[in-house]
Amino acid sequence: MNTNTATERVKHEVLAEDPHLRRGPRGFPLLPGGYGRSTYFTGEPSPYAVRGVGFRVWDDRGRELIDANNNFTSLIHGNAHPEITEAAIKALSAGASWGIPNLWEWELAELLLKRVPSLDQVRFTNSGTEAVMSALRIARAATGRDKIVVTRGGYHGTSDVALVPGGPSYTKGVPQGVIDDVTAVPLNDIEFLTQAVTAAPEAYAAIILDLLPNRAGLISISEDFVRAARELATKHGIVLIIDETISLRLGYGGLSGEYGVEPDLLTTGKLIGGGFPVGAVAGRGELMAEVDPTRAGNLPHGGTFSGNPVSMAAGAAAVRLYTDGQVKRLNRLGDAVRTAVSDRVADSGWEIRGRGSLLRAVPAGAEKVSEELQHRLWWATYERGLLGSPANLLSLSTEMDENVGADIADRLADAVNSVAAGDDRA
Repeated sequence: MNTNTATERVKHEVLAEDPHLRRGPRGFPLLPGGYGRSTYFTGEPSPYAVRGVGFRVWDDRGRELIDANNNFTSLIHGNAHPEITEAAIKALSAGASWGIPNLWEWELAELLLKRVPSLDQVRFTNSGTEAVMSALRIARAATGRDKIVVTRGGYHGTSDVALVPGGPSYTKGVPQGVIDDVTAVPLNDIEFLTQAVTAAPEAYAAIILDLLPNRAGLISISEDFVRAARELATKHGIVLIIDETISLRLGYGGLSGEYGVEPDLLTTGKLIGGGFPVGAVAGRGELMAEVDPTRAGNLPHGGTFSGNPVSMAAGAAAVRLYTDGQVKRLNRLGDAVRTAVSDRVADSGWEIRGRGSLLRAVPAGAEKVSEELQHRLWWATYERGLLGSPANLLSLSTEMDENVGADIADRLADAVNSVAAGDDRA
């Protein structure tokens, strides 16, 4: 079937009935609230994607949008990149998944370890959330300890431990025992971190860091803080986990590579799957031995689709395409967009935070932005043909150039100034 014809058919069917209103036999919406992910929610019924190509996406309301959401930073090469698509189709044509190892796992593992040469082995999962869960379990098994240090506002997925740094609004349903095992320290507060660890160093299995936490307003963890965490971990036999599920895009060896700090375990996902479900734990050999099935007393680790050939093949293509030159070019483009927007929204009392190819508009000096204000800005950018995340995080893709960057800056600056002035409520 012609792709455009198929797209028009799907679009017509979606438009014929608001998907949020589709209900099952007992009257409930088929999806809770009408959403397949809570992170889609923008305060009102959301548009539905119909098609995406390069840096553009089209929705069921007939809008053509610049895609700066990129599935929450995953699509580093934009939508439907031909080389990634070809790799995925080739793998799928040979079999979507099997119950024995596949050769694509080796290829992606080799590509990742070339970027983080201080680490020795990789184990794949289905998501960044699972990667963090696995890394924490490895750390606990290796140390025989339970407690974890996190930074407030850090985001490490949706497992029980990972929800704790989000604060009370995120810990509903999390057992108190889990909460008690997690020490959340203020961002970049080295003194607090040092006091927390040295008060009971024998209790801590791991320190886990999100180097550019969007939940905390997209403020970078400082190099001094990361180095202090590394020194404390080394001194007290604690496992340092650096979560680069998002920040891997910011350097050829991730943001930790830019800092020159070597983690004991590194977790990642998103861009390394080429748009397919993926996560990974890379680590030092003596730690990764905990999940070695040939070793007595190993930790069982499974996942029906972990390391599946389609994700591995697409991911390998994506990683190969994201060369050191592309990393640097995309970071320069992000810096240019951030500067351009900052100059135009400063008088409205807003600032543009971030690093490299990641940026976010927030009221100047804000430590926390209300969901209501985030949603207002989301709709303001959407109305101007720019798609970001519901928390207003924008991520650039390699399909974008200086002209697209300038276009993004224009649309974002106009949306921010409109929200600041209250014009979006009119």
